Amino acid sequence: MLYSIAFLSGFAVMGYEILGTRVLFPYYGSSVYVLGAIISVFLAGLGIGYAAGGRIADSSSGANHLSRIVFFPTILVLSFPLYGYRFCEFFYALNFESRVGALLLSVIIFLLPCVFLGAVIPIIVKIVATNSGRIGRAAGNVYAVSTSGSIAGTLFTSFFLISWMSVSKGIIFTGSVLAVAWILCVVRARIRSPQPPR
Repeated sequence: MLYSIAFLSGFAVMGYEILGTRVLFPYYGSSVYVLGAIISVFLAGLGIGYAAGGRIADSSSGANHLSRIVFFPTILVLSFPLYGYRFCEFFYALNFESRVGALLLSVIIFLLPCVFLGAVIPIIVKIVATNSGRIGRAAGNVYAVSTSGSIAGTLFTSFFLISWMSVSKGIIFTGSVLAVAWILCVVRARIRSPQPPR
């Protein structure tokens, strides 16, 4: 179940990133500057999330926070069509230079979900390592599964999803993938913490 959560979160990150480029293209074009801005913001968010997730994982109740951490980006991605395009229109109306506008807009609409998604992996590593007693193997396996999910998300989104539905619906689909990961977190928490008999 933990590996499934890692796979789905990796899938969602890359799917969201590719769809994010399609969100910005109508406003700032498809130049390398736009791609560089989005990629940089996603990497920055994941990096911050890795560091924050490591601190959370080392806390006494780190494992209990997993479902909450997955819940926030799920809501942010699912509700993106309600707020994302409004931010795009607002920043575009400010007439920033394309590189500045693309970077600032990417930070506003993409950074926070990436921070939460980055925090997922260290927590899963800590749980797996605690259960198995093998820290190196746990980290390697979790990151390998997450990366496999990212590859699957990249190929599926670019090869199929974009041609099947609009960008907004594609983002909602990506949020639904995260919703499945969140459900798995909740189920795992229930299994690990059974209710006392009445």
